[in-house]
Amino acid sequence: MSAVQENEPLVAPLSSQVQSMQYRVSQRAGHAPHTWIVWQSVWRRLSSWHQKRESRKALLDLTDDELLDIGVTRADARKEASKSFFWD
Repeated sequence: MSAVQENEPLVAPLSSQVQSMQYRVSQRAGHAPHTWIVWQSVWRRLSSWHQKRESRKALLDLTDDELLDIGVTRADARKEASKSFFWD
């Protein structure tokens, strides 16, 4: 037998202050999807730049034999590593 009656709510009702806050948030929710999309786009771009930067720096740590395995010369690796982080 359960301590909670079946017809009773399992969660306490929200106070009027919380309900008021929910109402204000829902009024602004129309703007949230656009803002969220912009932030996602910015985050993806920054992540991409960071990944490219790290990959280019990793080329400098490879040995000549490892560079040869991937078909890159030491000069090519230095040239690639010297590119700016946002270079495509």
